[in-house]
Amino acid sequence: MLVVLSLLLKLAGVGFLCVAGLGVVRLSDPFQRMHAATKAGTLGAGLVILGTIVAQGATDATIIGVLTILFLLLTVPVAGHLLGRAAYVSGAKLSLRGDNALDGILERSARPLDERTGWLPAEQTSRQGAEPSIVARQQRPVIVSLPQLEAVRFAVIDGHVEPVAGRVANIAKVNSVELCAHVVVDTHAVDTAEDPAQMRRLVRERASRAIHVLRGIENLDSALDYDEGDPETLLACDRTGEVLLVLPCEGWFHHQVDGRRNLASWEPDGLLRLPGVHLGPVLFAGAGSGAGMVVIRDRGEGHLAALVEWALMAQVWQPSSLVHVADQGVDRRGVEGIARRFGLPYESRPGVDEDCTIPHELAGACAVILGRTPRPLRTNWFGAHWRTRIAPGMSGDVLVMEPPQDRSGA
Repeated sequence: MLVVLSLLLKLAGVGFLCVAGLGVVRLSDPFQRMHAATKAGTLGAGLVILGTIVAQGATDATIIGVLTILFLLLTVPVAGHLLGRAAYVSGAKLSLRGDNALDGILERSARPLDERTGWLPAEQTSRQGAEPSIVARQQRPVIVSLPQLEAVRFAVIDGHVEPVAGRVANIAKVNSVELCAHVVVDTHAVDTAEDPAQMRRLVRERASRAIHVLRGIENLDSALDYDEGDPETLLACDRTGEVLLVLPCEGWFHHQVDGRRNLASWEPDGLLRLPGVHLGPVLFAGAGSGAGMVVIRDRGEGHLAALVEWALMAQVWQPSSLVHVADQGVDRRGVEGIARRFGLPYESRPGVDEDCTIPHELAGACAVILGRTPRPLRTNWFGAHWRTRIAPGMSGDVLVMEPPQDRSGA
């Protein structure tokens, strides 16, 4: 009887090991393969060892077998977690059907390790798929130049209406384009609150108050769009360059209603995620007048010169000069040529590090242009406002556009 039981346990263990091996070979990304290897592998090896314990029956074999199973249970999940984290940070391909929940929380390379090291050709990496956290992000075209501005959209968030409305009214008037105000209620923040019904009522009241403030602003002629749902979905746009999205520098679409559950430290904060779904320029409106020095922080993004030219043509600001802060090895001729064509004084400065930081003495600029949203994607990170990552005390605008995905893999 014990021999039969031992054989059944071993056969079951071998079956799970075969499933784990098949998963490692067939599953599409390293995270799914890691899941197969750790879950099925641990269970399979454990059953084989348990079958051996039953067959041997000796005390020493039992002790060694139990300790081996315990060792597997303690080490394999931890090793799997560390391997998964390393794979994510290195830029390994993700096969997701929805959003990447770690986007902006854990730093991640834009290109997979095998592509960066030359082990896998870039075109093959492109065929297998890039990081697809959002459907719209998968469809980014290659940007050579941006089309003319045709529409301005802006977010209406309670407590942050006036700075945004003042900027969009001027931009829309100068370019003679349509203007639309978006009032959104984040249903996820409502549904995860301590009291969803009370939270929904309070958020709607705040949204109504924001609409009332908006309607009281003079010389603002805009359409009004009200929606309840996921802001990233509702504000997604694939009209690259034709639509400018204007946002406040803080706040979210729960309109600052605190309805968190007891002991929950998380609060809705996705403002910096919106450039990832709006396939074009996103302007974070600051407290300035829109006139003065404009700083370009160049980290080698191929679309940055086109973004600078687009902003000057759309007259987003009234710049007095362009200061080009670029990393070592970045070609500065494109931005310098743009400054010359627009008749603006040009100054070149070296980048202080590989992040979006600019020299502290440039913190008084009316705007900073970035080719990538500052990471992590949180408006407040350990109590510091996200613009302090650019320069401490900065209060001007930030114009940002995420790098387009090159379908050719180049």
